[in-house]
Amino acid sequence: MRPLYFLLRVTLPYLMRIFYGSIKTRHTQKQFKTRTIFISNHPSAFIDPLVVANFQWPIFHFMVRSDVFKAWLKPVTWACHMVPIYRLAEDGKENLEKNAQSFRAAIEILKKKNSLIMFGEGYTDDVFIRSLKPIKKGPARIGFSAMVQTNWELDILIQPTGINYGHPKYFRTDMLLSVGELIHLKDYKALYDENPAKAHTKLTRDIELSMQEQITYVRDKNLAPFVENIQVITRKGMNHFHHDHSLSLEKRFDYSRSLAKYINANYNAEDTKWTGLKTALENYFTAEKKEKINDDWIYQFAGKKSKNLTARFLYLILVLPIFLVGVVHNLIPYVLVKSFVEKIFKRDVFWSGVKMLLGGLITTLYNLPVIWLFHHYVFPSYWLGFLYFMTVPAISLIIGHAYFEKLKDTFRILRVSDKTLSAFAEQREKLAAQIKQAGI
Repeated sequence: MRPLYFLLRVTLPYLMRIFYGSIKTRHTQKQFKTRTIFISNHPSAFIDPLVVANFQWPIFHFMVRSDVFKAWLKPVTWACHMVPIYRLAEDGKENLEKNAQSFRAAIEILKKKNSLIMFGEGYTDDVFIRSLKPIKKGPARIGFSAMVQTNWELDILIQPTGINYGHPKYFRTDMLLSVGELIHLKDYKALYDENPAKAHTKLTRDIELSMQEQITYVRDKNLAPFVENIQVITRKGMNHFHHDHSLSLEKRFDYSRSLAKYINANYNAEDTKWTGLKTALENYFTAEKKEKINDDWIYQFAGKKSKNLTARFLYLILVLPIFLVGVVHNLIPYVLVKSFVEKIFKRDVFWSGVKMLLGGLITTLYNLPVIWLFHHYVFPSYWLGFLYFMTVPAISLIIGHAYFEKLKDTFRILRVSDKTLSAFAEQREKLAAQIKQAGI
């Protein structure tokens, strides 16, 4: 285990508990040494490998797109257990031969009873969609090559994996990591001996089917907004902005996954029951966007018949001191990191992971003097100063972020009349009834 990799394994759990609002894992691996190829979906470019590795025990090596391997980054990529993968579209045909060297490295990793993380889809979409692209055959090629080179004596495993975010772009979103049943490559020996191509195809298909079970899988991507709109109205699913906070993350994931399965099986573009509901939802949310209305306001207004401004202002007054503490500890690092990352990385699918790591580093360095200041000006104890350093900046960041979002939300709702909210509440109630009638 290389030093930087070890450092990340130690620090990431703390950073991720700050970054994510709620975290849940299902059936993750608890073995330290295991010859397993983890095949995951890839909804968020930079943070996905960190998520898969952080919540499981094996020693991981990462199969990573080749453009990350700049000459000046070689010490970092080596220290982080990264292995390059070359792709035809991005790297050109002339570079594909380099994959032979990467495959040999991957096989050696498996022989040493370490694990690989690969992203079967190959790339991340710019727009987050709860679906899964076709799985590529690279994992099957690596796995079978390792089995052949070791005369099928090793028990090399495939672990289909699903990462599920409320939305990967946003701070304090939820994350559920689900893994499927282990696939033993030995079980494919007879088919491989008969026809290697069929074995590759069969294994890849088995991986894909298992991965679909670990996520909210909308088969027709054109229906992904429809599924998301239903989740907003029902408030039972994985939608980051609109969900019932009293429901556990697991229950919301199960609902989201079941909803997608129901739509996959039953949606009929020629049935007016479905097309009418889909169009009505689209019109409703288009109108919300035009009026700059948050659906939470409508849901809350329908229940309380008011904007509940008293509770909002009371919250803003009482939590203001914590928000100001958060500003002192986090504002400067936040502005610096946000400006740098959004300028350097043009695709926002990279932002969340880079901001988490770089933000953690800069905020730590920025707040280090707090230990000395606490000892000299608050209480003469470096241990208490260290405890303050480890807790107060993080807690005040979480609460301060929520406060700032509430503050913006309050200013916006003040511009909307009760009459407008009431009209939307009626429409929302009708949509909820239509969804129920559709058996969802």
